[in-house]
Amino acid sequence: MPPTSVYFNNQAATREQFLIEDMIIESIQNHGIDVYYIPRDSQSELDELFGDDPVKSFTSAYKIDVYLETFNEFQGNQEFFSKFGLEIEKSARVAIARRTFERYIPHTVRNTPKEGDLIYLSVQQKLMEIKRVEEEKNFFQAGKKAPYMYGLNIESFTYNGELLRTGVPSVDLIADSSAFSVKYTMQAGGSSSFRSGELVYQGSTLNASTARAYVQNWNAVTRELYLIHIRGVFASNTLIKGVDSNAQWTMTSGNVQEDASEEFDDNIRIETEADNILDWSETNPFGSANE
Repeated sequence: MPPTSVYFNNQAATREQFLIEDMIIESIQNHGIDVYYIPRDSQSELDELFGDDPVKSFTSAYKIDVYLETFNEFQGNQEFFSKFGLEIEKSARVAIARRTFERYIPHTVRNTPKEGDLIYLSVQQKLMEIKRVEEEKNFFQAGKKAPYMYGLNIESFTYNGELLRTGVPSVDLIADSSAFSVKYTMQAGGSSSFRSGELVYQGSTLNASTARAYVQNWNAVTRELYLIHIRGVFASNTLIKGVDSNAQWTMTSGNVQEDASEEFDDNIRIETEADNILDWSETNPFGSANE
């Protein structure tokens, strides 16, 4: 005699599996919220030693419905003082139906949610990072091996110079307002005005450029151009060209050590003090005197 009844099929009933999945999708649509799923791109090879992507970027966003399981308030330690100063640690849990994810996220981008991707909560105006993906949330109900939905543990995203060009203004503004920016002064006699968020470069063409960056701000009166996400080195007395505005101005000066968006920046002061301590003309400043 078999261990379970032959009159009840609890492990291979495909109709019941589809029914459960349809009910989950409908419940999320009725009681969930709309968010943006932002997959992580890589501008470099993964650092296998530290297990991190040193040059992350986020260049696309997909609107999708999720169920916010954390309904009362954000979890985590909230705001607290650590040995590194004030830290804000807010976490939450959301659920995404598997079929919904496959419908709105292209297969060429993601087959399943991944740790390191971002979730933007539009109502809360919070950018969250996926820390853990739970694929066995429904514990194989009705014998279905593929998950009905994914459980995501998300935490507040700490911006660290990543490129955010998703096409969602409220998301891209996070990078534009927080990124390390360098102020460049232009010579008089340039043409047109640079636009905020546009790509600028030095070189004959964009593909053959020696340096490129995004515009954070342009002051036409003082001829000061603030650039973020800089790749390469911008040379003095050389034209900087705007891709969208077709603006062309010749750069005169700029200090890459000074963060123009940070009031308490100490890079230059520390560099000056270090020059008074170390003699960089020595081959080995930490060795014996005759080296």
